[in-house]
Amino acid sequence: MSLDQEPASLEGGGRAGLYPATATVKKDFHRAGDKVKQIQAEFGAYKTALDRHAIVAMTDRSGTIVFVNDLFCRISGFARGELLGQKHSIVNSGLHPRQFFVDMWRTIAQGGLWHGEICNRSKDGSLYWVDTTIVPLLAPSGAGRGYVSIRYDITRRKAAEAALSAENEKRREAEGLLRDILEAIPDAVAAFDSNDRLALCNDTFKRYYKNSAPVMELGVSFESILRFGVENGQFNLAKNTPEGREAWIAARMREHRNPGKKVLQQLSDGRWLQVRERLSRTGYVVGVRSDITDLKQAELVIKRQAEHDPLTGLFNRTVLLERLADAVAASERTGRQGALMLVDLDDFKSVNDTLGHDAGDMLLVTVAQRIRGILRKSDTVARLGGDEFAIVISNLSGVDDAIRIAEKILACVRQPIDIGHRTVNANCSAGVAMFPDDGGSSKELLKHADIALYHAKGRGRGISCFFDPALRDSVERRQATGDALRTALAADEIDIALQPQVSLDHRGHVGFEALARWTVNGRQVPPGDFIPVAEDSGLIVPLGFRVLEKSMQTARRLRDLGYDPGPIAVNVAAAQLKQGGFTESVLALLQKFRLDASALEIELTENVLLDRSSDRISEALCELHAAGVAITLDDFGTGYASLSHLKRYPVSRLKIDQAFVREIQSDMCDAVIARTIISLAHNLKMTVVAEGVETEQQFRFLQAHGCDYAQGFLMSRPIERFRVEDYFRGKARIDENLTK
Repeated sequence: MSLDQEPASLEGGGRAGLYPATATVKKDFHRAGDKVKQIQAEFGAYKTALDRHAIVAMTDRSGTIVFVNDLFCRISGFARGELLGQKHSIVNSGLHPRQFFVDMWRTIAQGGLWHGEICNRSKDGSLYWVDTTIVPLLAPSGAGRGYVSIRYDITRRKAAEAALSAENEKRREAEGLLRDILEAIPDAVAAFDSNDRLALCNDTFKRYYKNSAPVMELGVSFESILRFGVENGQFNLAKNTPEGREAWIAARMREHRNPGKKVLQQLSDGRWLQVRERLSRTGYVVGVRSDITDLKQAELVIKRQAEHDPLTGLFNRTVLLERLADAVAASERTGRQGALMLVDLDDFKSVNDTLGHDAGDMLLVTVAQRIRGILRKSDTVARLGGDEFAIVISNLSGVDDAIRIAEKILACVRQPIDIGHRTVNANCSAGVAMFPDDGGSSKELLKHADIALYHAKGRGRGISCFFDPALRDSVERRQATGDALRTALAADEIDIALQPQVSLDHRGHVGFEALARWTVNGRQVPPGDFIPVAEDSGLIVPLGFRVLEKSMQTARRLRDLGYDPGPIAVNVAAAQLKQGGFTESVLALLQKFRLDASALEIELTENVLLDRSSDRISEALCELHAAGVAITLDDFGTGYASLSHLKRYPVSRLKIDQAFVREIQSDMCDAVIARTIISLAHNLKMTVVAEGVETEQQFRFLQAHGCDYAQGFLMSRPIERFRVEDYFRGKARIDENLTK
């Protein structure tokens, strides 16, 4: 529009109408009015939308509320009239520090925009959170005349954030606690995720596998850690060759990927670890590694004691029988001959009688060392007991080789032996059985070598004798013993003696062990002379029944006299347990003498458990156990029974053999074995009896280490069964002596 145009003129000087410029202005004015109306409509729409979804308030420059919308009233709980004219502090929650609002007012007072989250308090005291934006409200002149605040309710979001924060804090605390627990556990713990990558481990895990520790980072695969350890000598491998290492890794990976079984690992530093892994519900393989080095060492000691003679260190009878059976089988395959030699010291008893048992033990140790020293490493040397040794020699050309070796053995034993300040001139005899010619089984060869040894003794001693079928003297002697024993059983000449057992806790009487006794012409026949004959001849069954019967008869008599004998332990042989109806006969005896099953305790040696008819023996023992009869394993640790027998058979008590008790204070191995047996028994819920206790020092050692019961000469020698009443009458005096 142009404002310098003049209005149009009419003739005569009149005006025809408005100037053209005025008309244009009018049109523009109407057009501007329409624009204002449009803007006002849009502003009204914005205001309506804002009022519906936002909390709106306006204040003057001093902060006095001059306007609030409905949403502000609704969330705050105040009526509009209660808010107008009030400061915003009316909804102050007190949650924010003063500086928070100082900073806010400084920003908006300087004309700036302020945005933040504020916690307010409603009229009813409840808290609510708002996302707040405050901008200055300007006058047309540009000067500030107040402030407009737009708020959005974020209470639910803040509650969710608070809950999430609390949950995260709990999780952090739980993770911290888990870490503390893991580090407090003495075992090594590690977890691998579903991709078999390390997800967690404690410091002990890294200490146990210190050679593998450099690669133990979260996310590293199990196989990488394993291979790094193998390459850096972490494990003690049976075959430390490239092929052997790969085979070991493959086997370990199979175990790891199929967790559930216990795995034993020996590390290169000599330690043993037991690895127990399982698959968790979330797909993690979680493993615990326990250091069982002490247990393995104790097991090795027990195993060595189970296989070796504790005095000489030679193998015992059980290992000898195994080695002999293997040698006979090899001889039959190769056609090469072998020899079983039994060597027995001559007049050994005189050394014990004149120089003492310590000197006798030194003599046995020296003889064992000499025999072992002249033989090959492949030869087996064992001590069968007492002064008798057995030697298995394989791969011989013939009898001449055996004669030469036997003469070397006799010659080395004849060399003078210095024992203390005395020189002993020992001598020995040897009996030899060749295999496979003289027997195809260990038992047969032992029998024939024993016959040859007996013949060598009979010919003047100090010589060797080879088995010959004509040598029947020893067989006849044993036969005569068997005949005499059969007669004695028929005439009821077999009796028993009872050796008391006492509590190591209160030193009181707790029971007896029954011992078979046979007297011929006023002389007691040693049990070692007639019991083996009874076992070989089958008389052990009636002999064992007689001991059982007289034990129960004595128990009944003592109870009738007002004494409490406690359980009487009776040794039982394998032949008895294998006999049909053995359990029924035992229970019948208990019923006959009106005794509870607790009055009887069955003792058996480890060799009984190794009998070929172990299933029938196990059945009989389980029947007795179910009936309430206690089962005791005698001479524990001296035989070759596996520890698994303690799990298979219902044993409730172990007896520590006197061989371990004798030097329990001076021999560290004996002390360790005794403590291990006690700990093993108690962990298996068994009790322990120590036999052969002869000194107060032995008694106190066993007492200090938790042994339950003891028997031996310190408390009492075996007592004839008709004199047991004297024992009970004098028990108070015995207890007094023990206390002293």
